[in-house]
Amino acid sequence: MLQFASHLNSKGRKESTIKRYCYDLEECFRYFKKFNDSFSTLQVQDFNDYFYYLTSERGYNEKTMHRIYVVLNQFYKFLHSNNSSIENIIPFTNYLAGPSRALSTDDFISEEEEKELLSIVQSTTDLSEKQLKARSFLMDRNEIMIRFMLYYGLTLKELIDLQMRDINFALNELVVHSKEGTKRTIILTKEDRVLLYNYFVTIPEPVRPHYHSTHPLFVAFDFNRMTFHWVYDTDSPKALTEIAFQKMLRLEVKRAGLRKGLCSQHLRNTFILRKIKEGLLVEDIQHLVGLKTSVSLKRYFLFFQGK
Repeated sequence: MLQFASHLNSKGRKESTIKRYCYDLEECFRYFKKFNDSFSTLQVQDFNDYFYYLTSERGYNEKTMHRIYVVLNQFYKFLHSNNSSIENIIPFTNYLAGPSRALSTDDFISEEEEKELLSIVQSTTDLSEKQLKARSFLMDRNEIMIRFMLYYGLTLKELIDLQMRDINFALNELVVHSKEGTKRTIILTKEDRVLLYNYFVTIPEPVRPHYHSTHPLFVAFDFNRMTFHWVYDTDSPKALTEIAFQKMLRLEVKRAGLRKGLCSQHLRNTFILRKIKEGLLVEDIQHLVGLKTSVSLKRYFLFFQGK
């Protein structure tokens, strides 16, 4: 913190600005300390949850949210400049999608966009030679991850946190764990269970995650070795990261010729809206998407009623 303050001072920032930045960072540190989260291990969804907390529980307006976003972005840039292994994940967040803002059609993926996205994932259009070599390993993995968000309402963090012990192929069941410690069981369609299993068996046996273990369900791919990543220090596969998923989705969106900015939140938003259109009650949707309260669903219903 002191080094960051010194850095800001060297850039000519006013003392009042530096104090404001440090206060915002201290507030952020305190929030994550409640969850025993180390700042160095935080991921995109953690900050999405933090921004949601600031808008829904603290009532911060968009001007204040923008300031906090800028502070965190500058802080991560500073950390990266001192340690290149620390990635700036703040630009990957969706803080503008907080509950203080009314939803619009831009917050959802249309049926045509959905069709184009799922189609391009299984194609080889506009891929480099290196990407083509890896494509057979990644098609099913990438598609089922997108489908989990679009058709089952998983958040990005819930998706990345899935482990082998959470899947039961025989019963078509998947247990999803939320940040709050709650869990819910979803039933996969036969089509999605087959797609998930097909991805699973494309992983070569020596580096394949083990059944009923804490190994990650979705494994990172090593493009240099053209196989899935195995971490020998932990004797387990390397989990796909949130940032890697976001990069993958951006590539697929670009290849499909869809609008820029489509992200995992659009997929989950679309799932929630679809359930409202189907006539499900608020309580049922709350359970389906693993929310503790129904407060954040209000704006979805307002959007639906205003159409």
